[in-house]
Amino acid sequence: MIDAERSKKLFEVPAKMENESLTISDNTIFTLRNAIESQENDILISNAERNSKFFDDELDKLESWADDLKSSIKMELKELDREIKYRKTESKRILNLEDKIREQREIKELEKKRNALRLNLFQAQDEIDERKESLITSIEAKLKQRVSTFDLFLFRWFLVEDK
Repeated sequence: MIDAERSKKLFEVPAKMENESLTISDNTIFTLRNAIESQENDILISNAERNSKFFDDELDKLESWADDLKSSIKMELKELDREIKYRKTESKRILNLEDKIREQREIKELEKKRNALRLNLFQAQDEIDERKESLITSIEAKLKQRVSTFDLFLFRWFLVEDK
């Protein structure tokens, strides 16, 4: 049995074709079938390893992106909470009723913005979950890969001394 690289090189060797009936022993057929099964398993294992690495890499990227997104939104939320708290404290010190009402309106706008950010955080988490599910589905489909083989041709060769 020879490896794939050496098999390719055989096709580069000058040869002549003779019409001769070709019979193969059962032992040779058994050996060839075992070699084919071994190559099929190697292909499936290689694909599984590559898919596993791809899955891990993509999941890491997705989780990193998710962490960055969540951190960014949470930081904005904390900043808005501080601003709202500060403005509420300051609004109590305002004596003019008109100014106090204007300040309360601005505080309400900040609270709306904060609520929208919270909603955005939940939507981002939903999007992250959807992307993870899509990644898992994609990898599951790749797990169902099959290797198929068929006889393309059959040949026998032997070396002869060129005179």
